[in-house]
Amino acid sequence: MKRWHKSFLGLLCLIYIFVLSMTIWPESITVTNDFITKLSDSNTINQHEFLNIAQISLLVLTVLVLVIVVLIPVQKKGILLEKNKQGLLSLSNEGVISFITTRLSGYSMSNIKVDFKNTKKINRFDITADSLYKNHVIKQLPEIKHTLTSEIQELLSGIDEKKIELNIKVNQKQSSSSHKKKSTRVV
Repeated sequence: MKRWHKSFLGLLCLIYIFVLSMTIWPESITVTNDFITKLSDSNTINQHEFLNIAQISLLVLTVLVLVIVVLIPVQKKGILLEKNKQGLLSLSNEGVISFITTRLSGYSMSNIKVDFKNTKKINRFDITADSLYKNHVIKQLPEIKHTLTSEIQELLSGIDEKKIELNIKVNQKQSSSSHKKKSTRVV
C-alpha cells in the first residue's frame, strides 16, 4: 500500500471516528459550542443541523471512496499463456522482468530497473537503465524499443491480447574513476 493510500485511509478513519462520536455523544457538540461561545461572541450552532451536515458529508465521502476503489484497475500476478483440460500455463511478472533485463543487458546497459504494471487491458513497462555510452544508446533507442516490443509480444502471445506500452529512460553512468576522492598530497 502506498503512502498516500495510508494517509487517505487514516484521514477517513479519523473523520468517521469524529462523526460517529458526535452521533453517539451529542453532548460533546453542546460542550464544544459553549466553549466556542465563551471564546468569541458568536452565535451558537444548531446541534441537529450540524449532525445532519456531518452525516451527509460522511455518506458522500463513503460513496466517493467506494467508486474510486471499484474503478482502480487490479494488478495481476502473472500472464495466462495457455488454458486447457490439463491445466493452466502462466508466466509470472518476475519472469517477464527477468526476460527484459536479460535482453537489455546486451545493449551495453547496466543497472536496469523495470517497473511492470500488469492490468486487465494493458501491460505497461517503465524501464530505467544506465549506460557509459549514453549518446550511442540513445541513437539506437527506437530500434531497441521496436525489437524489445516485438520480443515481448512473442513472449506474451497467449490467451489475452493486451496493449503493450514501453517507456525506456537511459541515464549516463559515471565511470569509477570519477567517484574517487581527490586528496592532497603532503610532501
